[in-house]
Amino acid sequence: MKTIALYSIKGGVGKTAAAVNLSYLSSLLSPPALICDLDPQGASSYYFRITASKKFNSDKFLKGNKKIYRNIKATDYPNLDMLPSDFSYRNLDIELAEEKKPQKKTEEKP
Repeated sequence: MKTIALYSIKGGVGKTAAAVNLSYLSSLLSPPALICDLDPQGASSYYFRITASKKFNSDKFLKGNKKIYRNIKATDYPNLDMLPSDFSYRNLDIELAEEKKPQKKTEEKP
């Protein structure tokens, strides 16, 4: 499994467009692919016309339990799925900064 993350505090630099295009191209070359929209504005989710469940939020995301899997949605493209954004992600960076081991919270769990 490969992970690519795009992050910049600056807006308008093409992070969303790059993430959407990279995920689509990845799904063509080495399926399956998953795009996780962690931006509270949800632009990647908007591109794919997908909304998050009302019951899923940043607290449940950080707990990393099976609820994440239940919230992954299929896109209109084969081999490309999405974990859609939720407005509660607006404080995700702060929540991660307060953790003792923030990288552990975002790593895949067996």
